[in-house]
Amino acid sequence: MSSLGSIPALQALTPAVLDELAGRTRTAHFDAGAVLRPAGGVARHAVFLLSGTLVATHTSLGGVEAWPDRWVGPAIADKPATLAGGPSPTGLTALTAVAVRLLPRTGFLRLLDEQPTVRQHALAQMAREAVAVRSRLARAVTLPAAAQVAAWLSEQDRDPRFAWRGSQEQLARVLGLSRVTVNRALAHLSQAGAVALTARGIVVVDRERLAAVAEHPE
Repeated sequence: MSSLGSIPALQALTPAVLDELAGRTRTAHFDAGAVLRPAGGVARHAVFLLSGTLVATHTSLGGVEAWPDRWVGPAIADKPATLAGGPSPTGLTALTAVAVRLLPRTGFLRLLDEQPTVRQHALAQMAREAVAVRSRLARAVTLPAAAQVAAWLSEQDRDPRFAWRGSQEQLARVLGLSRVTVNRALAHLSQAGAVALTARGIVVVDRERLAAVAEHPE
């Protein structure tokens, strides 16, 4: 079975189908900071992310960079851009060193057409991502920064404890906030006993307190 079998959307495929699919892809490795596609570029390949982290990037006219989405391997990265087929408003950049398999867009469309389990998984995942984006937009216009940060941290994987392993600057880009704003929000959450700020990342100490800040901002 090829390494593609580690990707959740492809796990129901038989070894024979996975091997055939692998034969239609090419393997590539990118160092941290490498740009796989600039903003405004066309996604000509589906990106099967085997390991590492990719981020969607957008830079404002003032030079502030935001990361509207990110993918941690194994996953299929930036499916909407691949399906759209036209210029994408966001770029695609390696946050860490990544290993990927690239499948031409026509091959990805064929895969979705021929494999119902892949299509269903992809549609369900894109629906969850769309709801998450809508939720972040609603918070951005209705909640103070500390509540926005608390809500986002509350939604992250509960195992391991680290809700965020990157820098505060990187977290600011994910949330679309300034670094100073995120620093102040995290200081507030730390003082409230909800999180601990460590050299390795942000640790959730008390999920109930974190949820309370998100749900009942001062």
